[in-house]
Amino acid sequence: MTELINDFASDHLRAQYQSGVAAFFAVTQPAFKSVEAIVALNLQAARAVLAENEAALKGALQTTSPVELFTQQVNASQQAAAKALSYGRQLFDIATHTQSEWTQAAQAQSEAQQERVKAVAARFSQNAPASATPYLAPYVAAFNSTFTAFGNAAETIRNLTQQNIETAQNRFDSIAAKAIQQPATQEAAAEIQPAK
Repeated sequence: MTELINDFASDHLRAQYQSGVAAFFAVTQPAFKSVEAIVALNLQAARAVLAENEAALKGALQTTSPVELFTQQVNASQQAAAKALSYGRQLFDIATHTQSEWTQAAQAQSEAQQERVKAVAARFSQNAPASATPYLAPYVAAFNSTFTAFGNAAETIRNLTQQNIETAQNRFDSIAAKAIQQPATQEAAAEIQPAK
């Protein structure tokens, strides 16, 4: 019996260590990928803003009337709003992708942990003395029942998380669609035109 306990302890510690290392890398890989994607997105956005500001300044210096300048400003603000929505959408997509990878990593770790515990319980019940076998059956059944319930709960949480992400994406898309559909306010430019 002492050998069984020592075997269990060393196998358990090795499995826990391996599980911890795998979990660490499963979490850090998506985190680094998302940071890289955000840095690339920010660099792209900064380059675009610089180019647009240069073009807007050159356009403003070449205007001949206040109406034309106002029209340029209205158009520039509408373009900036559309680009801000696009930027927000891209950030949201990066976060969603990272969350999805983390969920998959957590699921894989959970399933591996369940299999290890089931294997330990089966090994323990197989190596137990024959007189203890009738007493261990309820504990093994309880282990299996607990892990089945845990698996079902984890699946429910994953489904709810996915539904929440889809709901947030739909809301973001509807807000973006409404913002983009608003027509340019040409009436505002017409109000500034001097009377003839």
